[in-house]
Amino acid sequence: MTKHETSPQTGVARRTLLAAGALSAAAAGWGAASAPSAHASRGRQAGGGQGVGRQVLFSESFDEVFRPTGFTHDAPKGWTNEASGFRTGEGRWSGWTFTDVREWTWAVGTDERHWFTGGFGTFAVLESEHHRLDEESDDVLNATLTTPAIPVRGHRTLELAFDSHYRQGRSQQSAAVTVSFDGGRFRDLVVYSADKYTSHEQIPVQVPAGASSVRFAWEYRNGHNDKWWAIDNIEVRVPLGELPADAEPQVTIDVISDLHVSDSAGSSGPYDRAVDQLNALSPAAGALVINGDAVEYGLKAHYDGLAAALAARPHASGNVLYSVGNHEMLGKEGSDVYLNRYLKVAGEDRPYFERVVDGLPLIVTGTEYFGDTEREGREPYNNFSAAQLQWLDGRLEHWRRKGQTVLLFNHFVLPYTVSMTHSSWEQNNYENIDDFNAVVGKYTNILMLTSHTHADVNLNDWWGTYRVADPKNPAGFPVVNTGALLNASVPKGDHVSTRLQGEHSTGLRVHRYEDRIRVVAYDFVAGKALKHQDFPLGGAPGVDGRRARG
Repeated sequence: MTKHETSPQTGVARRTLLAAGALSAAAAGWGAASAPSAHASRGRQAGGGQGVGRQVLFSESFDEVFRPTGFTHDAPKGWTNEASGFRTGEGRWSGWTFTDVREWTWAVGTDERHWFTGGFGTFAVLESEHHRLDEESDDVLNATLTTPAIPVRGHRTLELAFDSHYRQGRSQQSAAVTVSFDGGRFRDLVVYSADKYTSHEQIPVQVPAGASSVRFAWEYRNGHNDKWWAIDNIEVRVPLGELPADAEPQVTIDVISDLHVSDSAGSSGPYDRAVDQLNALSPAAGALVINGDAVEYGLKAHYDGLAAALAARPHASGNVLYSVGNHEMLGKEGSDVYLNRYLKVAGEDRPYFERVVDGLPLIVTGTEYFGDTEREGREPYNNFSAAQLQWLDGRLEHWRRKGQTVLLFNHFVLPYTVSMTHSSWEQNNYENIDDFNAVVGKYTNILMLTSHTHADVNLNDWWGTYRVADPKNPAGFPVVNTGALLNASVPKGDHVSTRLQGEHSTGLRVHRYEDRIRVVAYDFVAGKALKHQDFPLGGAPGVDGRRARG
């Protein structure tokens, strides 16, 4: 229901948009399902999802919001959607609006709005720039989107997680995430006053002693035809605890990609430097994964150079897995010739295989055909046979039944997961993506690592979530960008990227602990770790992560 009332403070017409929807039990999460909370909102989970040690109290994805015209102000049941401070402006954008990336950008244009890789299906948008308040008036847009009351009795620490895409307007305008306990005054948790694109916000919240409920709000303040804010995948959860300082991982895997070796003598400075640093780190890794584009072209000389580089600077584990990228298949000699050269260096008989390292399953998938001459170097690059997909389905099911999380490798990025995957150029890497989605979409026990774009790992969306709206796994599974040994890029415009100046060389270390997988991004030029992200594990066998219903 929409109603208009007058604010007693300002006398300005105030539009209050109250919710229409339904509450139900929480979804089960990534890794394995766990007991649903009776107070959780129906919807997908954000970020890495739920697992052992990360109990989800409330989640909302907005995907079940009914928007018959593509846009609505009607929030899920229990939420409040308020806007005030103005008499003019376009009604569609007069406060928080629920829409999707296509409707949003069709209505107002792209201008970096579609860079929101965290947005899936329906999400909440505050569009100030196209609200179009009367320039001569004193009107301002103040808008607040507030959750229902969420029971928190018995919890001392919470984590508010959500995907966010924020662009700052005038200096007078700001935005904030606020919190209120037991109906008390809302206080600021985070205030935004500068651009922060496509980020996974994870805000720690201390629960006051004796508090029984909490509400969170997203407040846009003092806008006057400024810019925009989009949010999605809201989750209130009990965070993972801190790892003890002396915690030792059960297994460590090193991951690099995009070497682009082109010297037949095997000269590869970025590879030599990276492997030297990785070999010196503790704990020692059980394997090295080279996630594609190890050579510049499919030429014999380039493959010979790669083999020479690997022999001259071996990874200390002696255990190297190598996925096939697009550059391995570039040239005029033909797909079969290039694939056989790749397989010879990889030491495999087909471009998809599994290796178990200290109990951790590593699954490599890859293209089985790419005709460079007929494609003229253009996507789609990745072609899966029915046999490969059937094999992948069987291996994922095998490890699901054992309660094991799988590291899944493919060189090519998936749409709307990590940096640069908003680009139309990156929507078409997988030739038979529907068949691939039908396999991976139903599994919760995947952490996928992709490469290809050379996207800078310092970007906020260096990791993301892949969702295909599968009812067996509405939360999707996490995906991480591996970086690149050669160069780094950032988004530019609608679908292209630009290379960063200077030397850039990055990769990953993946550590599995008892309750989590920690992915650490490394800068091999600076010789240091940059940051890390923890993804909780679930260990219960035979659980497929179906969303529980209340």
